Amino acid sequence: MHLLLVDDHPLFSHGFAHALTHASPQIAVRCAGTLDEGLQLAEKALPDLVLIDYRLGQDNGIEGLRRFGQRWPTTARALISGSEDAAVAAAAKAAGASAFLPKSLSLDQLLASLRAIERGELVFSHGPSWQAHQPTARQLEVLALLAQGQPNKRIASQLAISERTVKLHITGMLELLGANNRTHLVLRARVLGLL
Repeated sequence: MHLLLVDDHPLFSHGFAHALTHASPQIAVRCAGTLDEGLQLAEKALPDLVLIDYRLGQDNGIEGLRRFGQRWPTTARALISGSEDAAVAAAAKAAGASAFLPKSLSLDQLLASLRAIERGELVFSHGPSWQAHQPTARQLEVLALLAQGQPNKRIASQLAISERTVKLHITGMLELLGANNRTHLVLRARVLGLL
């Protein structure tokens, strides 16, 4: 398996690469310090999997997932992060990631996740029950209409659901994304790449 790690912390990158190749000699890791450098390396030799750090200097890992996906839609992509925020995991999934891998994973957990990704599986199950803490498809539809400035009544009408259900979806997303009000919710969703 050929991996490309895009992370702007050389100590983490080299330690990560060394640990992986030492534990599993069939894994080869190349490292890039910036998104542009990662794209150039992939252009020369396409990896099986691209691992992109969420906080990437001036770049954003979610945007990195999208850019790699636009260039190479069939190449697996994963977001790695020191944060275990469910909203970040959800944003990664929405941006086309195959996995969200917290940096707190043990080496065995990481290797198991990489093998699962190689088999074509999605890996979003680590940490605090993310599957139960990600926006549903319906919540994302409500969010998109909310971002257009639509009132609850119109959102309900367009989605053929009750106003009460719209309010429940909005309340759920406020809690999930840690937002204080509707405006803050839309801002948080944009930052996380959900819109």
